[in-house]
Amino acid sequence: MNKKFFIICLFFIFLLIIPFYYQFSFSKYVFDESFIATKIQIDKKPIIEVLSVSNTNTGYEKYANHTHDITLRVKITEKNIAINHFNQNTIQVLVNHTVIIPSIKIDLISNKNGEIIYDLILSNLTGNGFLSLIFPEGIIEDIWGLKNDFQKFDTGISIDNISPSATSEELSIENNKSQYFIHANENIRPIDGWNFYNTNSSLSKVFSSPISYPIPIADYAGNKSEVFVEIKNAKNIMLYYANYNGYSVTQFDSNGQISGKQAITNHTNYKSEMLVMYLDGNIDKHTLQARVFDYTYWGENTTALCDYSEIKYQYGYTPSASTWYDMRSNNVVRFLGKLSLQLGGQGHNLTNNSCLNENKPIPKEIAIQNLYGLSGISLQLKNCNEYSIVYQIYVPNVGWLKASSDGEETTYSHNKPFSAIRINIVPKSEKQYLINFWNRVIYTDYVE
Repeated sequence: MNKKFFIICLFFIFLLIIPFYYQFSFSKYVFDESFIATKIQIDKKPIIEVLSVSNTNTGYEKYANHTHDITLRVKITEKNIAINHFNQNTIQVLVNHTVIIPSIKIDLISNKNGEIIYDLILSNLTGNGFLSLIFPEGIIEDIWGLKNDFQKFDTGISIDNISPSATSEELSIENNKSQYFIHANENIRPIDGWNFYNTNSSLSKVFSSPISYPIPIADYAGNKSEVFVEIKNAKNIMLYYANYNGYSVTQFDSNGQISGKQAITNHTNYKSEMLVMYLDGNIDKHTLQARVFDYTYWGENTTALCDYSEIKYQYGYTPSASTWYDMRSNNVVRFLGKLSLQLGGQGHNLTNNSCLNENKPIPKEIAIQNLYGLSGISLQLKNCNEYSIVYQIYVPNVGWLKASSDGEETTYSHNKPFSAIRINIVPKSEKQYLINFWNRVIYTDYVE
């Protein structure tokens, strides 16, 4: 009986042990499967990421044209690269969904710890529209055959290679001034001295004097075009001048008009002997200051009388190389009914005319050559912070010289008098635009 009981007990013990035995084996099996699953998670596909985008179009980084460089910093994550086809031939560049062929440069920045970082530099970008890039599937492959996914990256940059167009208009306002408007067909960059009007595509500026010149405008991408500013109706500040060069003078010229241009159009050798000028309008008449270099037949230390006004003129700088005439000086005359500042004097090339110091009449054969007159001039506006004065002279057989301004002397040489001149008072913000415009005609016989 005891033996039978013992056998029965062993049988039940065996039955109890069997589940625990298989449970232990199943646990081992799960452990093995868990290990394999973890291994699959570690072995990911190669990843391509764009870390940053930069643009050489400083201040307007969301816009670019063919002159700018776009740099994308790209990171490739994969420790076991077998194939790397990240190059100029595999990367696609699109503008407005159209593939373009820009210049592409790829610089390696770093390669460590399973990360490769490149700078992808795009230049000479053509077309118009938003810029995007495609990294095709499979350009990076690891040793297990896993490949990167197809990826399209939008840079957020608009490529624009079309210059802006614009219209302009002048509106007369109070105090004999004009407000000028430039209306572009797209947003444009600010211009010093101008204000945006309602939108970033319209600019305005108030002018006090007539003036004509082109001004460049640029859109956000940096494309440029010119708009011709033409102020005709502003009379708040007026500069009048008349240049005697052998032809009779019946009226003043003003604000950039050529005075003495008949000598240019007729191709004569006449020279400027006398220049008269005055300011009118809302400005102190004494603001205008001037000096000239007067080249005379009689030479140094000689003085002659103007045939028109009997004001004295002399060889060399008048009044001197460091002093100025203005409307308080003793050379103010009434010319064509207006009190004017006179420089030089009529009679430089008159046959038998002589100086005061000695009896030295000009021979006819010398007089007809018209060799003498004003050969250098400097103009400035005293204590004037808002405006500049710009002037340009024409020398026979040379052409127009580079424009000068604000006290600079303009001369070809002191023994080469000029024949014609133009002068303009201009807002300081516009001075260089006018100078650049006038300088387009240097060494030519241009007349407007």
